Amino acid sequence: MPKIYDLKLKENFDKKIGSFYKQSMDELSRFYEINWIKNTPSIFLVSSRSEYDSLTGKKSDDWVVGNAYVGNSILLLSPVAYVKESSHKYSDRDYLWLIKHELSHLFYNIFTCGNGPIWLIEGTAIYTSGELEYKKKPEELKEFLDDYCEPSQSIYDEAGFVVEALIRTQSKDKFLKLLEKTKDTFDEDSFRTMFKKHYGFSLNIREINTFYKEI
Repeated sequence: MPKIYDLKLKENFDKKIGSFYKQSMDELSRFYEINWIKNTPSIFLVSSRSEYDSLTGKKSDDWVVGNAYVGNSILLLSPVAYVKESSHKYSDRDYLWLIKHELSHLFYNIFTCGNGPIWLIEGTAIYTSGELEYKKKPEELKEFLDDYCEPSQSIYDEAGFVVEALIRTQSKDKFLKLLEKTKDTFDEDSFRTMFKKHYGFSLNIREINTFYKEI
């Protein structure tokens, strides 16, 4: 059976969320060096976990509060639902980070067509959103390479710091060029081959920790 929904859309003029959106777009445009002014992303706010799950097509854990759709829109639990139906406590800072994180995925997709390992996908969003400000920095990186496709807690704990290490030790320009080249990789082997050719060292825990310890 096809999934058919009757959505009653109402434009939201919440000034606070609007300011978060503008700040996020401005800062992400500077980072990615993209002046995104046409067909800019939309935000869809839902008021319940059930609505969120219906639109994503799968049951979500209570820590999940946002999703970047293919194309140019993001789906978020509204601030009220964020409090009622997630494991998070609401703060303006965290909601700004959430909006910026999900919008960052859309910028990432412009470069990569959505390709790349999960550590790069999530790590880039974590780094660009500013979330590293509240994350505890691991003494060393251990598990971010364990799975190419599926997110795990280690991805959210480590991947942002991997991206930070690559940018601070190898330059942001080289990192953006990595994203561009990721568009032409379709599996783990082709990504690793491209990564080594691009950076001149292999993608493994030992090599990455060498650079990580410099920051």
